Amino acid sequence: MKTEAILAKVFKFIVFVMFTFMMLVYFGVLLVLPLDVMFQIIHLFQGLGLPVAVAGGIGIAALGYLVYSIYKFTKLHQLLLDIGLQLIYFGQDQVKRFDDLIPSPASKA
Repeated sequence: MKTEAILAKVFKFIVFVMFTFMMLVYFGVLLVLPLDVMFQIIHLFQGLGLPVAVAGGIGIAALGYLVYSIYKFTKLHQLLLDIGLQLIYFGQDQVKRFDDLIPSPASKA
């Protein structure tokens, strides 16, 4: 195998890993952000002297209100999902660009 094909495969793998990591980070942030908001609210009310159970109830209620507010803001959740899907499609397109540089096994003959 020529060195150009080996380099193309290596860079194709690097681009694939990079876009996979970016996609996982994007959707991970979307999942972890509400939990962090609830955690911060609970600690805020614990710092004010409320018991853990009461602060947890207030934190869950505040998170529910936040999620409901985002749900009422109809275009926001669709926009966030579309951005993630566009990131996936863009990554697929960039990985496919390397296919022209890598010769197929049938072309050896």
